[in-house]
Amino acid sequence: MSLVEVYDPQTNMWERLTDMPTVRSDAKAAVVNGNIYVLAGRVGKDDRHVNLTTLKGVEMYDPETDTWIRKQDLSVRRASFGIGVIAGKIYVIGGNVDPRDKKPEDPGRVDLVEVYDPATDTWAKRADMPTRRDGVKAAVIRDTLYAIGGSGWPPIFGAGGPYLGTIEVYEPRINRWTMRADMPNPRIVFFSVVIAEKIYLIGGLRAGDRHPAPVEVYDPATERWRVIPARSTVRSPFGVAAVNGKIYIFGGKTEDWELSPIVEVFDTGFHNVEARGKLPTRWGQLKAGYQNPPLKN
Repeated sequence: MSLVEVYDPQTNMWERLTDMPTVRSDAKAAVVNGNIYVLAGRVGKDDRHVNLTTLKGVEMYDPETDTWIRKQDLSVRRASFGIGVIAGKIYVIGGNVDPRDKKPEDPGRVDLVEVYDPATDTWAKRADMPTRRDGVKAAVIRDTLYAIGGSGWPPIFGAGGPYLGTIEVYEPRINRWTMRADMPNPRIVFFSVVIAEKIYLIGGLRAGDRHPAPVEVYDPATERWRVIPARSTVRSPFGVAAVNGKIYIFGGKTEDWELSPIVEVFDTGFHNVEARGKLPTRWGQLKAGYQNPPLKN
């Protein structure tokens, strides 16, 4: 789809915005200076993997004018990569490259790292990740990028690839990667958000576990992990966002692999000012309506 909608947590309402110029699924998004950049994705005549074409187009949305502008393409058609913003630049890490752009000697999953500068609308290559992987998630804390998990190489028959617990840290100032201790529970198809300099892992699957993975929190300062027992109702979220110390999950697939329209919110208890008497963390279902009626098929 090219559908664009905006959700206001304060009013618990939805609004329809101008469609993306490009129809696509599985695109990645990043925010720089209040503008939304949408990168790559896939398009096809149906949802069968063999009929999907990987894209490399980049488009920018300006919320002030409700308009889209085409930007410089990625260097290759790439999917399932990690994305993070540091000092006003967008970093794209790992993923898999479309066979049309892949070098003969390269495997499907890559260690490629590139950075986009919105000020000049240009791309530049940076130091490769130590580990080739797709499905990797990126999180940014204090101008440092954390690459977490994903699927490794070589592929495992019927499973797509080994689940990785690998954590690698990139420092743009010196263009260097360093290793951190592995995560205790490798997972794939998950989301990451940062709140109070801690990284929350949402959704996805852990190796050998058929149930949705619990929320896990990583503290880079101590390299310690903790599990939050509260679970979302979806196995694979459509999208996740953090606003004012709360984590919002938008739709996705349930444990029965059915599409869900539900929006859920998780309160981490974090506030920008010191608070007393915090409520215990919990999941809560929101009943979201539209300010403008949705389009009918």
